[in-house]
Amino acid sequence: MRAKNISRYTYKKTAFQGWRLALRRQGNQFVKYFADRQYEDSTAAFKAAVALRNEILKELKKKGAEPARVFAAANELIEQQRRQTNKVDAG
Repeated sequence: MRAKNISRYTYKKTAFQGWRLALRRQGNQFVKYFADRQYEDSTAAFKAAVALRNEILKELKKKGAEPARVFAAANELIEQQRRQTNKVDAG
């Protein structure tokens, strides 16, 4: 599987396997890792990375979009999803 801005990462020392989404605009950088374990398998993790990348790029194309704000909003969305997942798992 290949997609621009998305790379496969495998760290033997930490047992991490997954995908890395990295975007840079106007001196601002956004990086997010998508672990195979978190998304059940490599394909699902890759699809999640592509979906987030596409959403971020769509927002960046809007007139007057500021990369720092778009990246911050993406991080907040990720954090909200993580909290909801934790509530469901704990519940």
